[in-house]
Amino acid sequence: MSRTIDTTAQRFRFGYSAEQPVGEAGTTAATPSIAFKLLILFLLAMYSSIGVLVPAVEMVRPAMTLAVGAILFTVIEISKNRAGFRLARPESAMFVVLLAVSVISSFDAIYARLAFETTSSLAKIFLIYIVIENTVTTTDRLRSIMLTMVVGGLMPSLGTIHHYLIGKLSQGRAAWVGVFANPNEDAYSLVILVPIAAALAWRSGWLMRMLMLGAIGTYLLGIYLTFSRGGLLGLVAVLGVLGWKQKSFVVKGVMIGILAAGVIVGSMFWTRKDNFSEISSDTTYNQRVATIKAGLQMFKDKPLLGVGPGCSIVAYPLYVPKDAHCGCQDQLVIHNAFIQTLSETGALGFVPFMIFLGAAILQTRRLQRQSSPEMQTYAMGLELALWGFMVCGLSGGFSWTWFPYILVGLAVAARHIAETQSSRV
Repeated sequence: MSRTIDTTAQRFRFGYSAEQPVGEAGTTAATPSIAFKLLILFLLAMYSSIGVLVPAVEMVRPAMTLAVGAILFTVIEISKNRAGFRLARPESAMFVVLLAVSVISSFDAIYARLAFETTSSLAKIFLIYIVIENTVTTTDRLRSIMLTMVVGGLMPSLGTIHHYLIGKLSQGRAAWVGVFANPNEDAYSLVILVPIAAALAWRSGWLMRMLMLGAIGTYLLGIYLTFSRGGLLGLVAVLGVLGWKQKSFVVKGVMIGILAAGVIVGSMFWTRKDNFSEISSDTTYNQRVATIKAGLQMFKDKPLLGVGPGCSIVAYPLYVPKDAHCGCQDQLVIHNAFIQTLSETGALGFVPFMIFLGAAILQTRRLQRQSSPEMQTYAMGLELALWGFMVCGLSGGFSWTWFPYILVGLAVAARHIAETQSSRV
């Protein structure tokens, strides 16, 4: 028998039985299994955008149905096993605070209906986050979820490539459907999968390694065909840090050299009229600057609770300075995830959001020093994926998208697994 101590695990436990049977993988033997399988199906449904591709299927809302099923079975199985829910400090606690601030902010939002809809979406993300934290309880399960994301990511990446080949473009840029219909969001969602696939490749045999490298190649092509400058910068940052983390100076030099060569070759085939030259006179660049200035004005006017979750697009015409107005559209979302959170939920939402992300990055870095070799590799993949979100988020309003919360959920689950393994030792 193994006794779990709350202060050591740094988590809240409600209705938790002090002694539980321990499985071979280093966690309790009685952990949610049906909920975990439904979680895998939910991720595949989300990546496939099956409801958009097959309108008849959307009648049953497959992704939402699977999400509800995963949540219900998590509650049922945990209650049956008398295990109790895990809520990590500070990440899960900060998520709860962010959700609470979003609810309060919605009552005073510039467009209450949109604010409550955004908050409702965030609540759904929170429930899936809780499912991840409470069902991903072994290293094998962590690997399975990461592999599910890699497999799922092939659908939008191949869809993006297909749209490019058939000429289904938006201003010369390819994307896919559903949550991947915007080229910038499409690119950023693929960028975060590159280090996850690399981590799986590192801990696999040759056959799986080749499959993971093939997946990475597909992501790279998909990212490039979106012609998203923010996505490309995020990719360069992820690959650069990945190369820098290599212990061998030879491997480090080779990876940085490959990255530099990729940038040079990629620039030769760049077909989007907007590139990285003469950026100060670029329309989309000026749009981003205008939205950031407008977001800061929103925060200045409503410093505590902001203009309401998701409402910056409505508030933009009211707050954009005349000297920063690009003159192209009347409504734009804030093109910076951090300014977006600051403007829409104020300081009360921005602080927990940053602690939420920062704590997860610090914990993954700690796992790379103090856990098993396999967990160190997976933690590195999750850390780089989070950095991919951070860099892409500098030029995109991605605060309310699924992926940063899923990544933090996996980082929290990885910490729980490592702590349980450590307590056994």
